[in-house]
Amino acid sequence: FISNFIGNILFFFYLCGVKDIVDMKKDLIKPDYIFESSWEVCNKVGGIYTVLSTRANTLQNEMKDHIIFIGPDVWRERNSPYFIEDKKLKSDWIKQTAKEGLKVKVGRWDIPGSPIAILVDFLPYFEKKNEIYGWLWENYQVDSLHAYGDYDEASMFSYAAGLVVESYYNFYLSNKDNVIYHGNEWMTGLG
Repeated sequence: FISNFIGNILFFFYLCGVKDIVDMKKDLIKPDYIFESSWEVCNKVGGIYTVLSTRANTLQNEMKDHIIFIGPDVWRERNSPYFIEDKKLKSDWIKQTAKEGLKVKVGRWDIPGSPIAILVDFLPYFEKKNEIYGWLWENYQVDSLHAYGDYDEASMFSYAAGLVVESYYNFYLSNKDNVIYHGNEWMTGLG
C-alpha cells in the first residue's frame, strides 16, 4: 500500500514535469520499525483516535508487528476496553524495562489489525519534572515556566514514551535498523 501510494504520487509529479521528485523514488528508504505515540492510543478521547486506528490496520498489514503504538496507561489497575494485555509478548524486554524503572504493559490494541501497543505509566516522572524541564530549557530553550493546563501531564507522558522507544531500540534493534518515531499532536513533542 505505502509503496503504491508513493508511486502514484511520484507518477503525478512526473506528469507535471517535476522529474527531480520522480528520481527521488530510488532513494526512498522503507522503515524497519515505526513507533507511534499518542495520548489516544488505547484511550478514546477525540479525533486522533480515529486517525490512528484506521491507519493501524494498513500499517500492520504492511509491516506485521513492526508498527508499535505507545499510549498512556490511564487505566492503571483497571482493564482498558481498548487494550488486550499479553504478558508473553515481549516478556524478555518487559523484564528489562522493570530494571530501567519503566512501568509498561504490552499487548494488542483492540482495533482492526490488532497492532502491538505499549501502555506506559508516566506518573513516576512527575518527581523529576523540574529536572526534565531544566534540561529542556538548557538544551532547547523550551519554556515550561509559563505552561498551564494539561502541559505537565502531556509532557511527562511524552517523555516516558521516548524512554520506551529508547529502551526497545537498545534491547531489540541496532543502528542498522531504519526506525521512525512519530509523535502525534503537540502532546508528544517531548518524546
